[in-house]
Amino acid sequence: MIKFGDLQSDLPTYQNTGALKADNVIPLKEGYKSFPGFVELSDTALNSVPVGLFTSIGATGITNYAGDETKLYQMDNNGDFQDVSKSGGYSNSTTEGSRDFWSFTKFGDNVIGTNFADNIQKFEEGTDTAFSDLVSLKAKYLTVVRDFVVAGYTEESSTEYPQRVKWSGLNDSSTWTPSQATQSGYQDIPGEHGRLMGIVGSESFGIIFFEKAIFRMEYIGTPLIFTFNKIGNVGCFAPRSISTFGNTIYFLSQDGFYALEGGQDLIPIGSAKINITFFNDFVAKPESIFSAIDPNNSIVVWSYRGSGSTGSAGVNNKLLIYNYSVGRWATGSGLDLYFINTASQEAFNTLESLDTLGNLDGLPRSLDSFFYDEGVVGLAGFSADKKFGKFLGSSLSATVDTTEFEGVENKRSTLINARPIVDANGENTTVTITPITRSSQMNSVTEGTAVTVRDSGDCPLRATSRYHRLRVNVTGNFSTLSGVDVEARPEGKR
Repeated sequence: MIKFGDLQSDLPTYQNTGALKADNVIPLKEGYKSFPGFVELSDTALNSVPVGLFTSIGATGITNYAGDETKLYQMDNNGDFQDVSKSGGYSNSTTEGSRDFWSFTKFGDNVIGTNFADNIQKFEEGTDTAFSDLVSLKAKYLTVVRDFVVAGYTEESSTEYPQRVKWSGLNDSSTWTPSQATQSGYQDIPGEHGRLMGIVGSESFGIIFFEKAIFRMEYIGTPLIFTFNKIGNVGCFAPRSISTFGNTIYFLSQDGFYALEGGQDLIPIGSAKINITFFNDFVAKPESIFSAIDPNNSIVVWSYRGSGSTGSAGVNNKLLIYNYSVGRWATGSGLDLYFINTASQEAFNTLESLDTLGNLDGLPRSLDSFFYDEGVVGLAGFSADKKFGKFLGSSLSATVDTTEFEGVENKRSTLINARPIVDANGENTTVTITPITRSSQMNSVTEGTAVTVRDSGDCPLRATSRYHRLRVNVTGNFSTLSGVDVEARPEGKR
């Protein structure tokens, strides 16, 4: 059997030790499993283009917040977003290349948001009915480090500070005037490292991403409050490419995808696999790349606008999918999304409510799965119609290509039969195999006609050439794809 190995589309095709294409699937240690489709869960759309999504976990439960170009929203019990903007709303820039996005964090009972166009906002859960100014300070990024709210890339008194890290008072998110008594302060990092691109906080330290370097901020108390030490000369290419799970941060640099483990160990995760493929396919501004964690499937996902996009500007059509538990990649396509992040959901309490997700026979999990309960956090986003949704639907149509191989070693050959190893329920699943051939490594490939697999599991083929690869396409519900059994016979030299 030719196994479906790790996606390694950056490497040569002949005898590639992995797969040449793995689309709309989730990588496993061996093979791939189905990737659930995106389903709109909100009946009403946001007022304008979505530019922020955040899940707050508090004493009263789990609540989603969202932001668009002029408003902030809180999700109600029906799964729709209600306007909770401050009076007058907001003024995000919509200019391509300098768009404003919402960055959120949680400190005590306060949901805190910033967009760089307006003062930092706060919403005290259980008390407030609308957001309001937390402080007369603008910033692009927010997080919490130990007992401080930390802002990055600030504007103060109409002056921009692209390398500034500024923090609140100790256990006081409303105090931002530098003071030894409150321990509020700021630090400007030398400008040769480029602009500040994002901050990730934790209970122990903070990680500050710049265009050309990464710094670690650690609390030491007065008089300095925090120290800042450079831990790498690799920078961040796209601000919203940064996602974190556990003690690992995932991000996109100018030379590819990385993982930063434990706040100190940099690991290239896309090298010799998908880095070149991604940069060749990417057709938009770095600001339009978004990332999110799906803990239910152990994956981090990046959404971007790639070749073949037909949606409005700002709508992404491609995904990159990385299974961090096994270190393997896949891609996603055919999905028109404005924005993705990790978010929760309202419960699916009845069979009627599950109808929203599509055909019940095609759901990726059993009807009594926790997956459909209230507050389950997973991969979410906004459709091209600006409606909130999650990846909870039936299996997307999947395509996986084998490596390129010789059917008979050192000879031309004819592939006469293939048997794809696809685990499915057989009720609504169609599998086809497309032969792809070429006679020389210097020739372009010829794509044959897709052949539907018979009920017996066999797929008769008549593909004659020196070099072969097989494309397996699965439509309908399925569980896993493992590989292809191939039968070939030798042919003459002509």
